[in-house]
Amino acid sequence: MTDQSKIISKIILFCFAAQISLAGTTGKLVGRVTSKVTGEPLIGANVILEGIGMGTATDIEGRYVILQIPPKKYDIRYTMIGYQDVIMRDVRVFVDLTTTIDAELNEGVIGMEAVDVTAERPMVQVDVTYSQASISSDEFEMLPVEEFEDIIALQAGVVESGGDMHVRGGRGGEIAYMIDGITVTDPFNADMAVEIENNAIQELQFISGTFNAEYGQAMSGIINIVTKDGDFNRYNGNVSANGGSYFTDGTEMIVDLLRDDGSLVKDSTMNLFPHLDSFEPTTIKDIQGSFSGPILPGKLSVFSSGRIKENSGYLFGQRLFVPTSHVWNPLTNDYDLMSAADDTVGGYWDQVGDAPPDSALVRLNWSKQITGQVKFSWRVSPLIKLAYNFMGSRTVSQGYSKAYLWNPDGRSHSFTNQMNHSFRLDYSLNATTFFNAMVSQSTKNYKSHLSDDPDFQLDQEVAVIDTFTWGDYTFYDTSWVLDADLYNVNPNVGNLSPGNNYLLGGESMGFYDRTSTITTLKFEGTSQLNQFHLVKAGLESRLTQMELQDVTIIYNDYRNQPNVPSVNGINHNTYGTEGRNPVEYAAYLQDKIEFDDLVMNVGLRWDYFDPDWKTLNDGSDPNINDPVKPINIFFDLDGDYEISEEEMWSGFINDSMKTVDDRLASNAFGDPWYKKVQPKTQFSPRFALAFPITDTGFLHFSYGHFFQMPTYSYIYTNPEFEVIPGSGASATMGNADIEPERTTQYEIGFSQQIGNDIGIEVTGYYKDIRNLNTTKIVNSFVGGDKYGLYINKDYANSKGITLALSKRPTGNVSGNIDYTFSISEGNASDPAAAFVDEQSNVESEKMLVPLDWDQRHTLNATLTYHPLKNSGISLIYSYGSGLPYTAQFAGVRTSFE
Repeated sequence: MTDQSKIISKIILFCFAAQISLAGTTGKLVGRVTSKVTGEPLIGANVILEGIGMGTATDIEGRYVILQIPPKKYDIRYTMIGYQDVIMRDVRVFVDLTTTIDAELNEGVIGMEAVDVTAERPMVQVDVTYSQASISSDEFEMLPVEEFEDIIALQAGVVESGGDMHVRGGRGGEIAYMIDGITVTDPFNADMAVEIENNAIQELQFISGTFNAEYGQAMSGIINIVTKDGDFNRYNGNVSANGGSYFTDGTEMIVDLLRDDGSLVKDSTMNLFPHLDSFEPTTIKDIQGSFSGPILPGKLSVFSSGRIKENSGYLFGQRLFVPTSHVWNPLTNDYDLMSAADDTVGGYWDQVGDAPPDSALVRLNWSKQITGQVKFSWRVSPLIKLAYNFMGSRTVSQGYSKAYLWNPDGRSHSFTNQMNHSFRLDYSLNATTFFNAMVSQSTKNYKSHLSDDPDFQLDQEVAVIDTFTWGDYTFYDTSWVLDADLYNVNPNVGNLSPGNNYLLGGESMGFYDRTSTITTLKFEGTSQLNQFHLVKAGLESRLTQMELQDVTIIYNDYRNQPNVPSVNGINHNTYGTEGRNPVEYAAYLQDKIEFDDLVMNVGLRWDYFDPDWKTLNDGSDPNINDPVKPINIFFDLDGDYEISEEEMWSGFINDSMKTVDDRLASNAFGDPWYKKVQPKTQFSPRFALAFPITDTGFLHFSYGHFFQMPTYSYIYTNPEFEVIPGSGASATMGNADIEPERTTQYEIGFSQQIGNDIGIEVTGYYKDIRNLNTTKIVNSFVGGDKYGLYINKDYANSKGITLALSKRPTGNVSGNIDYTFSISEGNASDPAAAFVDEQSNVESEKMLVPLDWDQRHTLNATLTYHPLKNSGISLIYSYGSGLPYTAQFAGVRTSFE
């Protein structure tokens, strides 16, 4: 073996030490090394990414390929015996993209100083075959944003409406979240199942176009996050802290107060925002930091980050009453009221107790959150790498409630606990083939009730008659409201028209507790088959376990005691001891084909979903515990499928009516009461291409089918299939047999570099959206009783064009600006729209109308000034035209869920 061959072999083995990881988390580096004098290819030249132990050698054509490079900036050294070294500085590698760097080497002798060249990446990327944005950790540091969602909101095609992000006209909840190649979307409500802070993100990739086959269960977009690895050679860390407040000098408002008797109190002063006319820098507190470094230098590293956020809020209430303000007085056979206003209020209420409410101002919309992450990376050998990543968070908050404005202690608290463990094994078979295996478990628990402490307000010195317990919790009736005639309880009370009263006491009587545990297993393989084909294939399994208790206690004013729900009570939404255990499987195959004048992404994805649940065989009599059809109550003794008067009397007299077990075996039609739902499968083809049309301009086209199951909240809602008798359209019902929603998207775009520092993009798209979730009105056996069953029927389409301009940092200035014109239309904006229309006796839409998030014009711009190296001053500007508006009268449309 020659010396040169030995060097090549060593370098090829050296490249096995690459930080290989899952698909969708790394990029690729390619190029050609030639002689600067002759232009001939240099065979066996060494290409090394300095600082991370990755490299390769050129082939007989002088070409090289390095796969699975974590996204960041690198210095690349090109070396060959008899030639002067070249170091290419600041080469940026992006997730899922190919970075091309060619090098020319001069002849030289050993010991000559290396030639330094600063890489200048092209303003347009030839292998971008669909719309996407990549935001690096450096850009996160420069932009004035606190959460990564703030950056997503600045991307073209994104509209925020109703608390959701809508991408290119899609509904909310159509985005898939991924961290280090694993999906972390909570299937119950399509939120992110974990929290991650900006200082832990190495790169964020946002895809709004026709994404590749490796991405699924999303119809509108992908948010793909790659977290930072610990440094294997040196220690570094940072800590930052900031504070803030809300301020306004317009805290008071002059209003006219209308009393129930029709009299008007003119020019009353109402203090809308007490305390906001002074600046309190500790109202908002934010402390965060990170630490990175080696545990075993070169072998084992750690990265950790944490954050504590507190926001005291800007809305205030006043403690004029407490939950136990009204107590029973046996001497007067009536209630007495404990108030901080006066000893007597309007002659109606008498103050009781030795410790009345203190009239203190109480913040109503506050939150506290703590997040943390620890990631260990272990280079076991040049062929194997292991990684463990833990992410966790806890959030406690209370939301504003106008009803509890003067009784602020009666509101519910919200508690969210999130935790994710993930393990990853990366194994390299050879220089061009890698395998990755991962197991991940995410747990998300959300609670909403009085307090985190089960003993909350159990210790009371007064005898309260309207109190009761449920489980470990004690509740106080919320039925007492402040009559509009008694607005003088507080001179600042305003807007006391009927229906907008304030609670004198009591507490929220809702109890909600949901836990989702998602276990993911994933295996992927990636191989550069030859110079032109990069093939990826993957298998994924997601097992979800859900538990839910959702109970609202209803107070009975006639009996002065609560209606405590039974196990199968009508006013609950509880999954029972068995919970829900849906299963998802997926497989994909894709090929990235790269020629000098053409790039194609071709793929096929298969998805499988089993809800592991049941549906009704007879929807006209849904509640097995309380049926209404006589044939489901009494035995059909003569077999004529009708219940005669004699058969009814026989059932009553002999106490031989049907049991739940009888109904389970046979309903009115002789079928079992329930039927097992069959799994759903679908195939999704994806295709995209890009090719040059000028020296620095490219055209791309993409097409794909995208499927997504409705969130589990729609599949499993109303688990006991209950309808309240005699209440009209009173409930919606989940449907485990619902089909996947689907979107077909087309995109065409043009990218052009102008000069050395400006790039422009023009992109047009069209989306045909079908099988959207909606409600079908089902008539019960009892006349007038109806319910809404979730089915696939809604439809929509969206089309638009985006113009974008970007400028790299030259002349100390960089920036981006994009403008989008879009039209988003459909027959309904909300799955429950048809049900609400039925409740309100309104005709549902039968034609395309603007959707609630149909924002025709949006503009986003960022501008950064770099006065010194590694410094910057950034400005962000956003504009959006008005959203559709429909005037509504109180009581005509109501909110459901």
